[in-house]
Amino acid sequence: AFGWVQSKIVGEQCHGGVCAASVASMSHGENGSAMTRSMEQAILSEKLGIGTHEFALPLFYSLLAGLSTGLGGMMVLFLRNDSRANDGVTALTLAAAAAAMLTVSAVDLFYHISRDIGLDHTLMCCMSGFGVVLLVKTYGPNLLPASKDGEAADGRLLRVGLITAVTLTAHNFPEGMAVAISTMGSAQLGLKLTLAIALHNIPEGLAIACPLIMSRRHSRLSAVLIAFASGLSEPVGALVTLLVFRNVVTQERVDYALACVGGIMMAVAVLELLPEAHRLNRPGMTLCGCVLGSAVMGASLFVLG
Repeated sequence: AFGWVQSKIVGEQCHGGVCAASVASMSHGENGSAMTRSMEQAILSEKLGIGTHEFALPLFYSLLAGLSTGLGGMMVLFLRNDSRANDGVTALTLAAAAAAMLTVSAVDLFYHISRDIGLDHTLMCCMSGFGVVLLVKTYGPNLLPASKDGEAADGRLLRVGLITAVTLTAHNFPEGMAVAISTMGSAQLGLKLTLAIALHNIPEGLAIACPLIMSRRHSRLSAVLIAFASGLSEPVGALVTLLVFRNVVTQERVDYALACVGGIMMAVAVLELLPEAHRLNRPGMTLCGCVLGSAVMGASLFVLG
C-alpha cells in the first residue's frame, strides 16, 4: 500500500512547478538519483503533513519506531491488583522479553551483521558488550548490584526494570541511526525497517514497565513514562546522525555499534531477565513466555525480511 501511494504521489504530484516523474526521467547518474530521492521524500513528507525538509521523513519514521516502546509499556495498565496473578504475568513478560532479545540479537548478529562486517568482528563486538555487563556486575556493585536470593523481591524487580530500560535505551540509539540512514537512501526501505523495529519494541516496552510496577517503587504512570523515554532515544539517534554524523556514520559503523549492544542485550537477558523470571516460581508461565517471545520475534523478522 505504501508503494502504491508513493507511486501515485511521485507520478501525479508536482513540487515547485516540476513534476516528480519528470525529474526522475531527467535524472542521470548518482547525483540525479540523489536528487530524485530527495524530491520523492520531500513530496511524501508534505503529503504526510510533516513538512518538506529532507530530515522530516527520517525523523518521523524513527519517532514512530521509538513510540512503539511506550505502547508496549502501556500494556501494564491492564494488570490486575492480584499479586499472585501479577507474578505469573511478570514471569511471562520477563521470559518473553528475554527470548525476544536473544532472538533478535542472534538473528541480527549471526545472520545480518556477520555478513557485513565478518563473523570474527561480530563475535569480538558481541563478546565486548557481554563482557561489559559482567565487569559491571562484578566490580560495580553500586551501579549494578548482583542478584541475591535473600534480597527483597521488590528490590530485584526494580533493578531488573532499570537495567532493562538502560540497555534498551542504548539499543534504540543505533537503531535510530539505522532508520535515518536507510530512509535517506530509500523511503520504502526506511518504512520496512521502521515496522520491523516497532514490532520488537513493543515487548521491550512491556519488559521495562512490568517489573517497575511489580517492584512497588513506581506507579503505573511513571513506569509507562520510563518506557516512552527509553524509546525516544531512537529519534535522538536519528537526529544526531542527520545533524552531526551524516558524513561520518555509515551502515558498517552502525553494524559495529549494534553488535556491541547485541552482546549487552544477550547478557542482560541471560544474567538478569531469565533468572528473575525463574525466581518468581511460575515455570509454566516462564516457559510460555520463552516460546511466545521467540515465536513472535522470529515470525516478525521472517515476514519483514
